[in-house]
Amino acid sequence: MSIRVEFIRRRPGGRVTVRPTIYDKSEVSLGRATDCDVHLSDLRVGLHHARLIQLSADKVRIEANGDHRVRVNNSQIRRRDISLNDGSVIRIGPYQLTVGKTETRGDLLVSIELVEAPTPIRDKRDEKAVFSMRGYAPDKRLTAWSLYTLIFAVFLILPIVLHFRAAEPEADSATAKLALASNQHWLAGGMSSAHANLVEDCRDCHVEPFTRVKDEDCLTCHEEVRDHADPLSLHASRPITEGSEKWLASLRTGLNIPEGRCGSCHFEHNGETGVLPSDSQLCVDCHAEMDQRFAETDLVNVSNFGRRHPEFKPLIVLDPQADDGAMKRVSLVDRPKENNGLEFPHDFHLSDDEVIRKLETLPANLRMRYGDELDCVDCHTIDAAGAYVEPIEMETHCSDCHSLAFATSDDTVRNLPHGEPEEVRETLQDFYLAQATQLLLGDQPSGVLERQLSSEARSRRERLRAQAFANAERNTDAMIQRIFSEEGVCTKCHENEDPAARAAVASSDLPEFTPVRLTNRYHPMADFNHAAHETGEINCSTCHKAETSSESADVLMPSITVCRACHDDTSGRTGIASDCLTCHAYHDDDLKAPIMQPARLQRDAMRTP
Repeated sequence: MSIRVEFIRRRPGGRVTVRPTIYDKSEVSLGRATDCDVHLSDLRVGLHHARLIQLSADKVRIEANGDHRVRVNNSQIRRRDISLNDGSVIRIGPYQLTVGKTETRGDLLVSIELVEAPTPIRDKRDEKAVFSMRGYAPDKRLTAWSLYTLIFAVFLILPIVLHFRAAEPEADSATAKLALASNQHWLAGGMSSAHANLVEDCRDCHVEPFTRVKDEDCLTCHEEVRDHADPLSLHASRPITEGSEKWLASLRTGLNIPEGRCGSCHFEHNGETGVLPSDSQLCVDCHAEMDQRFAETDLVNVSNFGRRHPEFKPLIVLDPQADDGAMKRVSLVDRPKENNGLEFPHDFHLSDDEVIRKLETLPANLRMRYGDELDCVDCHTIDAAGAYVEPIEMETHCSDCHSLAFATSDDTVRNLPHGEPEEVRETLQDFYLAQATQLLLGDQPSGVLERQLSSEARSRRERLRAQAFANAERNTDAMIQRIFSEEGVCTKCHENEDPAARAAVASSDLPEFTPVRLTNRYHPMADFNHAAHETGEINCSTCHKAETSSESADVLMPSITVCRACHDDTSGRTGIASDCLTCHAYHDDDLKAPIMQPARLQRDAMRTP
């Protein structure tokens, strides 16, 4: 048995789209959790709300989990067996489910449609009133002072008293054990999982007693770690300290706590919290007013993502003819246009009736895969890590609709290679010459008959042979002109703007097409995870306006304003925290600079031959 689940979406204008998913099993789970087979993203739906079980060819069972309920024909139930023929309607939160059979195979068909608007978001005042603990807990100030007094007494006064009591000659063993237990609270804390192998020997890091861990000790293991930039630039971009700050900086240096040491960002003995920093202030100290201290930089000042962060600069292709694509980072403020050598209108593929009619002509297995119309995920698939989009390949993402088949021979479909024009011509020549050779071999007399043929007959056979090979050459030239013409299969997607190259087709010479160079990562200086953004009502069109893009030159990367709609915790409303390390990494593996320290700079300079 298999279950076909169809999500129905009604678009503006009355058009209905259907996205099918097939499960080769007799039971599917429904709920808000991401591990459910059918994901229903609304707060009125439980994490694991219900199960739908196919009992037979004509009957299913809907069963709610835990304390949840399901509405069947306006009746609240926990479990009910439903016939596929009585037209029952199932409601789970704002979603309406109808069950039936597929027209082709007779499998279970479940149609799901959002029939109610999502739950409205409360305003800021309502949100504070709902989640406030006022009236349910003691006063915060009284609680704070009470806890402060308790902690001061238990963790400072009591250990001191027990320490001196245990040192007295008449102290018993219980007092000594209690004193030892109270001292445990003064240990630095548990080790992170990254350094769990060092927990048995403190001297691996703390080489000198009563001395902070030095960078040289860290580099004993982390010798391959690279810096954020070249050391001299980092030194020049440090914040300028004056007055008391300058005095404190000198004091910290004297106590082996200089600025820029490993321990300035990585704090150990925090247990499972780990050693990776999360405070953006560590980055802002340098980047907030960098142009005032480091005139040579082209970086814009940054102090927070919500207010002071420059517009994104995607890396785009400017010249596909160049070996490196002449790639350049251009701000979205300048409305950049990309020249990747490809003709691809997104709006045409996502909504045009011609595309829909083309899908209707595909084999049944492909119609099942694509549904009624194309969607972003039909071509753009996320990698196994859920981070980035896999590179587009013609054979994988385009050939189902844009077939390169040119002939059928011996019940075998012959396809052109997706490569250089010379490869296409060689493939056509091989095919038509093979057909001519097969035709001649079928009419080839035996050796005895060949010797008995008259000279006239042999001459006629030679003429037929020459004619067959000439026909093969003409068929090759005709197919080349057809393929590479303005209406040919290649020019639909590939640019060939040189008039001389177009005229060359008429003389059977091959044209030169502009190479295609597609950008794999538009933001190589930042990290992004698509899987983390698959939540709520967010979909591809929330960030990428492909449905209105008519040119492949359009850069469909979202502006910073789109990201700030959620990632802005400085606007006075509750937003998703956006630390610098949410998107950016500090240590640059491509940079050959060591970790910045003046002493190490001098040491590394001495090592340079």
